[in-house]
Amino acid sequence: MRCDSCQHELADDAQFCARCGLPTQIDLPQKTNPNTPRSTDDHQDPRVGLVLDSKYKLIESLGEGGMGSVFRAERLHIGDEVAVKLLHRDLVREKQALERFRREARTAAMIRHPNVVSIHDFNDGTSNGTEAYIVMELVQGVSLGKLLRRDGRMSPTRAVHLMHDICAGVGVAHRRGLLHRDLKPDNVIVVPPSHEGDEETAKVVDFGLAKVRDVGATALTQTGAVLGTLYYMSPEQCSGEELDARADVYSLGAMFYEMLTGNPPFRANNLAGLISKHLHEQPPLFPRSFEISPALESVCMRALAKDRNQRPADAIAFGSDLQEALKAPVARRSASSVSRRSPWKWIAAASGVFVALVLLVGIVIGISYVVARLKASRDTAVQVQHQNSTPPPVVVPTSKLDLRGTWAGTYGPLGSATKLVIKNQNGNSLDGQLQQGTIRVAFKGTYDSSSRTLTMKQTEVLSGEGWNLGEDAGEVSADGKQISGTGKDAFGESLGMTYQWSFTKTADPRK
Repeated sequence: MRCDSCQHELADDAQFCARCGLPTQIDLPQKTNPNTPRSTDDHQDPRVGLVLDSKYKLIESLGEGGMGSVFRAERLHIGDEVAVKLLHRDLVREKQALERFRREARTAAMIRHPNVVSIHDFNDGTSNGTEAYIVMELVQGVSLGKLLRRDGRMSPTRAVHLMHDICAGVGVAHRRGLLHRDLKPDNVIVVPPSHEGDEETAKVVDFGLAKVRDVGATALTQTGAVLGTLYYMSPEQCSGEELDARADVYSLGAMFYEMLTGNPPFRANNLAGLISKHLHEQPPLFPRSFEISPALESVCMRALAKDRNQRPADAIAFGSDLQEALKAPVARRSASSVSRRSPWKWIAAASGVFVALVLLVGIVIGISYVVARLKASRDTAVQVQHQNSTPPPVVVPTSKLDLRGTWAGTYGPLGSATKLVIKNQNGNSLDGQLQQGTIRVAFKGTYDSSSRTLTMKQTEVLSGEGWNLGEDAGEVSADGKQISGTGKDAFGESLGMTYQWSFTKTADPRK
């Protein structure tokens, strides 16, 4: 008989075509209407059971991505199991893409490192008309992307440990002149400890294959793989510039940011907005409540620098910087606070009402001094992260901040011009309106003077259409003149997306 797809001559009992890999009619249920759906027990990939080059039998479908479909397979001549990736046909349809696939597969196959998934074999699909495929080491683990989606952010210690593994594998490739070009959590497999006392490890997959994917643009359009990659794409890659190891470092920095915070450094509702953020915006600083040391934050932000010259030279340098930063303390509080109060302990032994009164006054002064020093220490840490920024603004005491007034800035997924009017402030409570064009939205919020954090919950759309009520969290600058933070609404949350906003105070409506 012949294959219905490519007309290749087949044996009468063949279940799959040896040329195109598609199932033959013998594998299909009997039906009278060719448009009737197949009545299979599940949605198993029809290629399960296919034997490639008389060497690899596909046993189970493990998933599908932007490059192709991955299967668990048996090596028939050896008896062990491997992972086989069948590449999308669009990726190797053009001559340029096919030659690039051969070159990149050979180069990637030469990488031998415990933190890189090894490539055992490949076929470009030209010798016998079969699909192009790559045979890889089968790793029993879970992707870092799935781990983050399931568990959220990681502790700094765990994140640095896994990222150091990733950097070790990527760094070896960098030293050989090979770039990954598509580093993201879904291209990292986290392997649990094999023995008691061991630690989990990370392995990187798909080295160099992004170059092949870039040529087969239609495959990207079909799978939607662009969006998943774009969260971690460097500014120079977004601009189509020539790439070097520092582009991979940016991607590693974006991954590390997500490992620590639970979210990529930038989010938007469309590709254009996401690219614009990579090119022009600075990532939000880590929330202080996460207790991440300023040194670790500084290393991550250097990896995410817009100018590649400000990033670590390669992945190995980035991994080393992270390990050094992990040793730095998270905060410097208790020791200094105790030492400033201890001189007053001898006064407590004295008798008399007058001495007790002096003690109370001294404690109040001491506490005020400690609070001021802690605030100064925190602001100094922020200044270290932005060495080339403008001089720090004058600090306004938190108890004297009056947030009432009009604030101008940008808000929403598209960064639209918006006016924030805070009408009333009573203690920690405040309320007002957001005004964006013809849309006016009422909100209520709270302000924590000790941490300068601001929360706003939108309660009602007063005018205009097309607005989704949301919630915002941000921080007031030291001089009380700027507010910036992140927001989310029901629509964006369903897509797993947030957005950044920023306002500068312009006027007081009471004047």
